[in-house]
Amino acid sequence: MLTDWYELPLSTASSAARGAYIQGCAAKLTMYPGAIEEFDRAIAADPALPSPMPPGRMCCWNAAASRIGLNCL
Repeated sequence: MLTDWYELPLSTASSAARGAYIQGCAAKLTMYPGAIEEFDRAIAADPALPSPMPPGRMCCWNAAASRIGLNCL
């Protein structure tokens, strides 16, 4: 089973989906652009992968949510 940076299990067997998910989390947690695109790539690589948030809602996350440790999935 694939895991995230914290060795937590991910609900995908796709290494491409995992890689895009990890990049999306990194972009989101550091407030760099590209998180939504990376999450879209992760879902495209594994359509069964749960979406981090409903479409169009990820932009509502903020730095405070990241600081308290909200997970991407």
